[in-house]
Amino acid sequence: MGGIHRGAAPHFAEDGSFAASTATLPVLQYFPCRGRAEPIRLVLSYMKQPWFETPPASVRDIYLIMHKEFDGYPFRQLPRFIDEVHGDVDLVQSHAILRHLGRKYDLYGKDIIQAGRIDMVLDAVSELRVKIRALVIERQMEDSAVQQYMNTVMATEEELKVSRMQGPGLASLEYLLDRQRFSDASWVVGERPSLADFAVFDLVDLHLVQGQLAKPLQSRFPALTAHHSRVAELQGVAEYLASDSRHTAVWAADWLREHSALKT
Repeated sequence: MGGIHRGAAPHFAEDGSFAASTATLPVLQYFPCRGRAEPIRLVLSYMKQPWFETPPASVRDIYLIMHKEFDGYPFRQLPRFIDEVHGDVDLVQSHAILRHLGRKYDLYGKDIIQAGRIDMVLDAVSELRVKIRALVIERQMEDSAVQQYMNTVMATEEELKVSRMQGPGLASLEYLLDRQRFSDASWVVGERPSLADFAVFDLVDLHLVQGQLAKPLQSRFPALTAHHSRVAELQGVAEYLASDSRHTAVWAADWLREHSALKT
């Protein structure tokens, strides 16, 4: 299964180093990190759908272009997903891409009730992702910020119920899994994996890669921890996670900081 094409001679798209499409593979344009594209990669891996991912040198060019050209980048952001192999697909916005793949690969629940629940979880994960990003990128894992995060976002269910923090905590997702609110099969929603599972996996993974958060998460949220392990063992996903195709860098902000000389 192919993902990122590494090496001195990367596999370029047919019409140049960052062409809009290839003849045989969908294209994922994103920074050389996991970031907001990682749930997309997890879905493609699970479905055993190879994709072309533009090499870092080309991403630098794209970064400059996307701030000046609305054609292909109407919201001046990455990721961008182009799939002319399976239709006239050219999408930006990570959630729109993820939901497109969910509809395409039947990962959006068996009916509109389950689809609504999946959307609910995706929105909650999005809110929680903002909070972990603020801790890691903006606060740089300062001790006081970590402690505050542990007392709010990572509060246990009972602690969260009396917390003054607005919005969800990790205990909200733990509750759904532990109580099997939307699934009798230990998935987040429904009897088989859905978009919600890959989004929740990615969120938990963002915590596990931070040494100060890993052990507290595992001790406070056993259902989330077990779910993370279960998704990691899915055929396709397991191969991707163990491969060179998975970026070691986690956040796009880290790449952008290293390339701060780029002018937009």
